[in-house]
Amino acid sequence: MLRLIAACLAAVLLGASPVRADVMDYVGHPIGTVTIERDGRPTTEIRLLALVQVAAGARLSIAAVREAITHLYGLGTFEDIRVHASLRGEVVDLRYELRSLRPIEDIEFSGVVSGIDDDRLRRLVTERFGASPRANRVDDMARLVEEDLKVVGFLNARVEPHILAIPTSNRSTLRFTLTPGARARVGTIELTGDAGMPVATVLERLSLTSGRVYDRDGLTRRIGEHLDDQRARGFLAARMTVSALPVDDGQTVNLTVTAVQGPHVRIAFQGDPIPAGRQADLAPIAREGSADEDLLEDSTVRIREFLTAQGYRDARVTFERQDRDGEMLITFTVARGPQYRVDRVEVSGVSALPLATLQDRMRVRSGQPFSVAALDADRAAVEGLYRRDGYASVAVEIEVGTEQAIGDGSQVPVNLQVRVVEGARTLVNAVTFEGNHGVAEAALRETLSLQPGRPYFVTQLALDRDTVQLYYANRGYQSATVTTDAVIAPDGSSVDIAFTVSEGTRVFVDHVLISGNERTRTATIERELQFKAGDPLGLESISESQRRLSALGLFRRVRITELGHGDARRDILVAVEEAPATTVGYGGGLQALQLLRNVNDTGASADLQFGPRVFFETGRRNLFGKNRSVNVFTRVSVRPQNGAATRDFVQYRVIGTFREPRALGTGADAYLTGTLEQERRSSFNFSRRALNAQLGQKLTRYVSLTGSYQIQRTELFDSEQVDPLQKLLIDRAFPQLRLSSFSLAGVRDTRDDIADPFTGLFLSASGQLAGRRIGSEVGFAKTFMSAQRFTPIPHTPRIVLATSVRLGMASGFPRQVAVLDASGGATFNADGTPSLVTVRDLPASERFFAGGDTTMRGFALDQVGAPNTIDKDGFPIGGGGLVILNAEFRVPVKGGLGVVGFVDAGNVFARTSEIDFGGMRSAVGF
Repeated sequence: MLRLIAACLAAVLLGASPVRADVMDYVGHPIGTVTIERDGRPTTEIRLLALVQVAAGARLSIAAVREAITHLYGLGTFEDIRVHASLRGEVVDLRYELRSLRPIEDIEFSGVVSGIDDDRLRRLVTERFGASPRANRVDDMARLVEEDLKVVGFLNARVEPHILAIPTSNRSTLRFTLTPGARARVGTIELTGDAGMPVATVLERLSLTSGRVYDRDGLTRRIGEHLDDQRARGFLAARMTVSALPVDDGQTVNLTVTAVQGPHVRIAFQGDPIPAGRQADLAPIAREGSADEDLLEDSTVRIREFLTAQGYRDARVTFERQDRDGEMLITFTVARGPQYRVDRVEVSGVSALPLATLQDRMRVRSGQPFSVAALDADRAAVEGLYRRDGYASVAVEIEVGTEQAIGDGSQVPVNLQVRVVEGARTLVNAVTFEGNHGVAEAALRETLSLQPGRPYFVTQLALDRDTVQLYYANRGYQSATVTTDAVIAPDGSSVDIAFTVSEGTRVFVDHVLISGNERTRTATIERELQFKAGDPLGLESISESQRRLSALGLFRRVRITELGHGDARRDILVAVEEAPATTVGYGGGLQALQLLRNVNDTGASADLQFGPRVFFETGRRNLFGKNRSVNVFTRVSVRPQNGAATRDFVQYRVIGTFREPRALGTGADAYLTGTLEQERRSSFNFSRRALNAQLGQKLTRYVSLTGSYQIQRTELFDSEQVDPLQKLLIDRAFPQLRLSSFSLAGVRDTRDDIADPFTGLFLSASGQLAGRRIGSEVGFAKTFMSAQRFTPIPHTPRIVLATSVRLGMASGFPRQVAVLDASGGATFNADGTPSLVTVRDLPASERFFAGGDTTMRGFALDQVGAPNTIDKDGFPIGGGGLVILNAEFRVPVKGGLGVVGFVDAGNVFARTSEIDFGGMRSAVGF
């Protein structure tokens, strides 16, 4: 279509010229000037000039003009393109007149009356056509709105779309003018069939009365709820349909409701027992809401397979329907027969592979129930192991022998004789290529797994063929085909493999067209593209570009398409739809926390406290069109200070973050974060102000490295509950503390889902160094390492074993501080000089604590500790060593609901040198 439009436009070059001449007379003339007008104003946009590609001094060519129009239309941002030519002496001046296709910025509705939800209509349009729909789809949008109005009862609704230009921008507003007409009402209601209940009850359930507003969607929803209720009560064949007949020019709708309740269905099992917890899964009659013949047959197969997997090889399952007084009774009769159990497994004929390797692959073992399906799986596994090692003709023969039944005949021992006929091992002798003119043979060979001297595996040959074809496709040979031929020697010991390539035409990128970016700079998008003009057009570069643009988080949609104009050239259109620049999030709830408090100076006592908690977050992304972003997060909670005896304590956290991706032209992302917070701990409260500058680099897909500098000021207060004699000197000397530190952290993350991982590994290690020479009042070194592993449990419904290990080590640098008395005053030596002592203590805000949250469940917040990290009254002091071990089973229940059973162990130690794995505390729970 674009080619046709371009050809037509190019063929009608307008001769707005002082010299009257035939258009064809211009062809071949030298070009004088080339100008571009966009919406009536001259423009010098570089990307538009680059697409025209008609330079002054060149000879005028219809083909060149046609190609320029094709490129410009390919952007998808112009609704009309005209080319004007004027003869000036011997040269031709060209003027391209472009009229923009104004993107739709807003959607309005006029004529809205009661019963019409314009917000719902707006969501309906944007979900189907996008937030900035194209003007050429307005008729389709109008029909969509009309159909939705009919659904809610406006049967004669008419919708007219109008596009209104916004004078202050190059965008437009789409206005739908609604003429809804009168809203239809329910006329007569006729109920036919047998609903199994009085007519009045049915009409009440469906909320149907004459004169009520007709709402087809609401009626359909209520019918579905009624049928769900009927099927839950066992009426599986319940059906209900509604026929609507508009009368009075669509102002009234007469309804005919046809209802069938059907018989009550009851499922029963007789004969040998089936576990009650499995009956509904094996015979899903109620879940499927059906009792048809196919489902019943399928249920008998399910039950039989369940029994044979448990060793009941001769199991028989039948079903019978019986109609009794309006009830359908479906009875499954189960005859399990004797259970076959594997007594012995003998493997013979194995010489090429270790016998232990084969036995590890086999699921059928001595003492297990005998299953033919498991036996067939073992045969396939062993044969597959041999074939991957080059034994293409391997065969595994299994002889099943039974012995005399044991005791009452309920169990039958089974002996298995597994004989492996290995055959000849086939090795690759030679690999040749034919037809590869554009790609070096050495490069193709590097992609292969089948190399001379390696075992021949026919499945691997197919994979290698696909790899070679993909290698070509990623280098612009989109139509390349690869075939293979394997010639095996008569004795089966070697094979010659030949790859035949038909390369086809190599396709190159002609122009990269970017459209739809209003706020985002074109350079930001180009930076993520893995192709540029002149590159071979590869499949991988297209898909990777799509992924990288989507990962920016700036766009609702990203679409990369090819625009062909010739066999070997393609224009690539990158069309984006920008997401809203501003994001807002908020929420609230009730927080419960168990804290320690001092009760009448008798020591620590656990106190369960409740308090409201709210948060608000707002962000602005794509600042200045360069994918920069700024985000502010605020969280506030209020809880009693000491029971209800004193004023409430306000906990808050305010975090502002600025992100600069690819800082200073590198691949690293820079973050600048400011934090204000006030928080309550078990033995002290603190407020903190911090500024953090961070640089993060993703080294590989799974590995990232982060370096940061942080300066913070922390104030400790309300720490009187800790015995003054137990307070660390560093906290008594520095109740207000400035810390300046550098940190380095590395992460390896292979989890399949960050929020709810099912499998994978997460490893992290970080080191922090604070020193007085870099502005810190206290110096220390701190290291924290963690490892988490998520392992799915085989043959279970997504049950996950999650384990983690956390190790923290910190040590303060020596420092002399004044010795203070219990009241906080300085003490002096006999000569009148202040008493000084050398300490290596850590500030309270930098010590490790454990208990509560996700560290040590089963303990109150910060309650875990060794004897020298908890004072005599039971309040935690914290320490420089931390060890925590967690293990939990995550069991899904339904939807997003799950149950977790856990075992936690760990402790906090005063110093790293005092870490003792024998002194761990533990908790078990769910």
